[in-house]
Amino acid sequence: MDRSEWKAAKENVMRQAEGNFHLSAKQLEDQLAKRQYFVTEEVCRKIVHYLSQNKPIGLRGEPGVGKSELPAQMAHILTSNLIDIECHSELEAADVGISWNSFRQLMDAQTSKIEFEPFSLPYLNQTPLLQSLQSKQPVVLRIDEVDKLNETTSNFFLRYLDKRELIVHDLVAHEQTLHAHAPIYVFLTSNDYRELDPALMRRIAWIHLSFPSEDQLTEILTIKAQIPIIMARRISYLVRRLRELSLIKKPSIGESIEWARALLLETDGRITIDALHVTLGFVLKYAEDERRGWEAMQSWFLGEGMGS
Repeated sequence: MDRSEWKAAKENVMRQAEGNFHLSAKQLEDQLAKRQYFVTEEVCRKIVHYLSQNKPIGLRGEPGVGKSELPAQMAHILTSNLIDIECHSELEAADVGISWNSFRQLMDAQTSKIEFEPFSLPYLNQTPLLQSLQSKQPVVLRIDEVDKLNETTSNFFLRYLDKRELIVHDLVAHEQTLHAHAPIYVFLTSNDYRELDPALMRRIAWIHLSFPSEDQLTEILTIKAQIPIIMARRISYLVRRLRELSLIKKPSIGESIEWARALLLETDGRITIDALHVTLGFVLKYAEDERRGWEAMQSWFLGEGMGS
């Protein structure tokens, strides 16, 4: 392929990509930062590439790193409706996809108030996937903890993820395949509760969200907890050290923010050993974690003069 062919091919793909998603990685990073959600440039580049190809995005990472929050922020940035599906093992395909409102069908038939065919669009239950297809506005669909779905319901999503469409076999007076009226941006989250089916994995482009570095957490605490930067640095240092311990549950971003606010209220700007003791429940949730964390923090505090 010569350079002119390469250029023409690239321009063609770029036109298609911009039709699916119009923001650059830098613009997306800036927009997210304005909403006080901080991710790396690399994560933003991945999001742009995946959404430009109309690919469902899977978000992996330990609890508390912002997996569920990212789709919500994307909905604001894209001025889209946010539609939620909270996954669990008892969730059935009829709960999220296609099901008939049989009670309404029966009542209308008995009272002779049927204005439509009994198996027409008005008698479909307004499930999350149907709402996403019928929306006239762009939609961000958040499928939370997809790894908790049972295998049958998980397999039901395959066609929707591929083509953003649903088939209603009993539908009359209408095409049986329902298509989207507006763009749909799909985000799925997983805590690796179980291994996902390969067919589902193939349809998703995955991003791993990591806990922020100490410097990044300092910036987050300064902005979201509204504390002085010196105090934010000290708290970020403590959070990093705590997360290096062998804990049942490591502190999350949200818990770190709550801890920072509590320490701000408990002190005059200097972090004291007593303030740490009475606020430790914000970040350490289990008795064994609190015991181990408290012992470690006493040694750090006394050995490194953190209260100065």
